[in-house]
Amino acid sequence: MSSDWTIAAAGDALITHRITQHDRAEDPRFGALGKLIESADVSTVNLETSVFDLRSFAGWPAAERGGSYLVAPPIVLDELLDLGFRLFARANNHAGDWGIEGMLATTAELDRRGMAHAGVGMHLADASAPVYIDTVGGRVAMISLTTTFPVSSKAGDQRPDIVGRPGCNGISLTRRLQLSTGLYDEMTRVVDAHGDPSLFDRSNLGISQGTESAIVEHPSPSDVDRVLAEIDKANALADLVLVHGHTHEPANHVVAPPGWLGDLARRCIDAGAHAYIGHGPHQLRGIEMYRSRPIFYSLGNFIVHRDTQEPLPADQYAVFGLDQQASHPHEYYAARDQSKHRMSMTTPEYHESVVPVMRFSDGELVEMDLHPIELCVDGSPGSRGTPRMAEPAHATRILGRMAGLAQEFGFTFDIRDGKGRWRTGAGKAGT
Repeated sequence: MSSDWTIAAAGDALITHRITQHDRAEDPRFGALGKLIESADVSTVNLETSVFDLRSFAGWPAAERGGSYLVAPPIVLDELLDLGFRLFARANNHAGDWGIEGMLATTAELDRRGMAHAGVGMHLADASAPVYIDTVGGRVAMISLTTTFPVSSKAGDQRPDIVGRPGCNGISLTRRLQLSTGLYDEMTRVVDAHGDPSLFDRSNLGISQGTESAIVEHPSPSDVDRVLAEIDKANALADLVLVHGHTHEPANHVVAPPGWLGDLARRCIDAGAHAYIGHGPHQLRGIEMYRSRPIFYSLGNFIVHRDTQEPLPADQYAVFGLDQQASHPHEYYAARDQSKHRMSMTTPEYHESVVPVMRFSDGELVEMDLHPIELCVDGSPGSRGTPRMAEPAHATRILGRMAGLAQEFGFTFDIRDGKGRWRTGAGKAGT
């Protein structure tokens, strides 16, 4: 029997309030987006927030957070379900914003609704494991990983004599500050004078000597091997394997992904993944077709409610020098945006994306449509960050930018009827 189904994928859902109050008939662009997500056999998104009721939460804000403390009321999960999503990735830099207690509280809310999620677990093996969902067309597996996370958020491994630590499925990165000979000699002199030879190592930026100065990153081989083994297992137990990968490196404003990420994504496909769904830097990055399977280096934001979360922990106000006791959320958001800080979401590119809809037949990708969406960057606080299908002129600009980013990887697609279209045999595929 032929297995034929469609997969819709979305980037980051930084959701903090209801969205389905928008009447689909009166708001036809929102309605069209909902219809698109519902029409796929499986739709998947990165859930980039903790979800629980702060009034009854029995935990605390973590000492380390993934940039800011994200939390949403449980009703947002019903909103995402109502929109049509069925697979939820959770491994990202915000998974541990509210500590282990916040992770477990979020898991309880997801499990209470029977939602399929992966990327956070009671220990490293649990966080690394695939989640499965059964459809008419076949069984789909999903694995969720992140390369960007506070150290305290990563799950710990089990031992026969001690339990593992709850956390996310993280791939650790080793960073070295590679310095040319003259700079290296001067820096080592400074470190020696300070008296602490491990000063830079403790910040995961050890010093090494090279022919030129650069910051060099390497994913942990053991973490990569663990992820590849899970993909191989999922490939044996499911008809289709999706990998969600969350990566902010080298920085949000950089559209070119780091070289090691391409190697990681391609190795995931070699291990059996049918698509690598990237997100993290809050904006689009390129698309690569490798062995006739897509690598999305970043789908950007799907929902970005960064201006309506309250309350905020005292630590967050301190980022911009605000009074930690007397300040209010709206003052924090104003200070953040006026500062043009990396957490500012005023850049238009952070408010536009594409939703790819992929059709697979017998495990092979045969066609893919890229549907441009916009998140109302100039809207009011209640509407800003909520996605809708882009209007025709805006859709053309988004697709044009996406085409330029994808061309860097030799991938091309047609633009017609307000969407990008790829069919078997189009574009260039790696070998």
